[in-house]
Amino acid sequence: MKKTLLLLTLCFSTYSFAQGITGVTKTDDKYSVMIRKSNEGYYKNDFTMFDKIMHDDAVITVNRENFTKDEVRAGFAMHHQFYNDIKATPEFIETTFYDENNNNQVWSHVWQFWEGTSKRTGKTIRGPVNASLKWVDGKVVQAVYIFDSVPLSTEIAAVEKTNM
Repeated sequence: MKKTLLLLTLCFSTYSFAQGITGVTKTDDKYSVMIRKSNEGYYKNDFTMFDKIMHDDAVITVNRENFTKDEVRAGFAMHHQFYNDIKATPEFIETTFYDENNNNQVWSHVWQFWEGTSKRTGKTIRGPVNASLKWVDGKVVQAVYIFDSVPLSTEIAAVEKTNM
């Protein structure tokens, strides 16, 4: 019985070591801080930090569609035409510094709930947003944003209908 217990302990221990550590994750590093400052600028319709951190040729995907840096900035700025009091609560940002098993990549990840008040209806809209941003030489070279676009699309369609 003791031998069986020892064998099982060794097997489970070996399996847990096989998982390996692929990197280190931090929340107070310079990349997480830059993302936080970029987000704070977005809430104020100020894209100074966005322009500073985003590479001009970054590959940016928003809900499975690719856009340029300028298109994304314009799209995010457009939110302020339709919503007041834009903010995110809570906002969690972390950056993972992967090891050589993952080509020493650096990725920041954002989880938050976006919130804004419709200028048209006064109704507060809230929905989840996830973003992953890949860093190379201090610039974001790839970004993936995922959020529910239905409230924004509905707001745009309603405004366009009233302007006809």
